[in-house]
Amino acid sequence: MNPPETAPKDRLFLADVGLPWLVMAIWNDYQEEFVYANLEVSLCDGKHDSGFFTEYAKHSEIKGWLDVPDKDMQQ
Repeated sequence: MNPPETAPKDRLFLADVGLPWLVMAIWNDYQEEFVYANLEVSLCDGKHDSGFFTEYAKHSEIKGWLDVPDKDMQQ
């Protein structure tokens, strides 16, 4: 895991924001924070109701980060 203060502002990366899983994150110039999509799953009438919602994290809220694996490395 890379140190949080080195989180890139020029590309997508996997961020540890304190959830039980890593999230895809990217720097948002307008907000001056990192933005990520968090997965939400609940039950509605006995069926899974899943989706994503947008969250923001300040540089100090990133606990660590990793580069997105190259697709060639996934084989």
